[in-house]
Amino acid sequence: MEKTMQLESISDIDIEGYILSIFTILICILGLLGNGTVVWLLSFCIKRNPFTIYILNLSVADLGVVTANCFMEIIWYATGMYDGPVYHFLEDVFQVMYSAGQYLLTVISIDRCVSVLFPIWHRCHRPANLSNTLCSAIWVLSNLLCGINFTLRLTEMVANYTMKHNQYAVNGILCLLLMTISTLILCLKVSFKSQQRRRGKTLIIILLALLFFIIFSFPLNAYYISGYVFDSDSTIYVNHVYLSACLNSSINPLIYFLVGRQKRGRPRKSMKAILQNVFKEEEN
Repeated sequence: MEKTMQLESISDIDIEGYILSIFTILICILGLLGNGTVVWLLSFCIKRNPFTIYILNLSVADLGVVTANCFMEIIWYATGMYDGPVYHFLEDVFQVMYSAGQYLLTVISIDRCVSVLFPIWHRCHRPANLSNTLCSAIWVLSNLLCGINFTLRLTEMVANYTMKHNQYAVNGILCLLLMTISTLILCLKVSFKSQQRRRGKTLIIILLALLFFIIFSFPLNAYYISGYVFDSDSTIYVNHVYLSACLNSSINPLIYFLVGRQKRGRPRKSMKAILQNVFKEEEN
């Protein structure tokens, strides 16, 4: 009787795993389409400015997250396990892209915070190549941390999960702290300054992106932080937090679309026109 109950429990877990995996793949496909469209338009069809450079790099990071996770789920369907050299390579790619996305969102929130606190300096004295420099530094840092993780795993100097826990824990705590402070400042400025309300599309985008990051993406950090703090390696909720992270990486193009679309009664516009409408206030 007890053995039968155990088999039923295992079967239930397998069914739940298959459902989560299918749902994750569907979310990843939507994220591929949305972020791929944004990357294409911002790369070749829309004039770039310091803010759209951040958005372009964030979309590339989100595109990498959903692509890597999609193939990780496909490997699970093919082999029945989350293991193997190809899977670990994709896991490293996921970590690079996920970390870069966090850093970019943190830098974007701080940049917006500076722009509303010191608008004259931000407009007149901000270095012209600051966005490109910061984005390049973020990509170098993300790849460097992942490279250290990969090297330590090859030399077996430290367990793979230990290094991963450390990086996710540091990323989660540091980025969440900076994002929270910047978000509170932005919310106060938007709430009490009428001038900010009149030119608030980019601020709305950032606030929504930060909100969805805390709801959907931070649980992955929290999962590894709990493993680091309590010295546990439970895999009960790991599929859920990875699904949540992919959902966060897929939702940003939808934010751009909903914020940039015209009001009712006006003719519908293409995605290119919508993105131009979203980001035109930076040029003004």
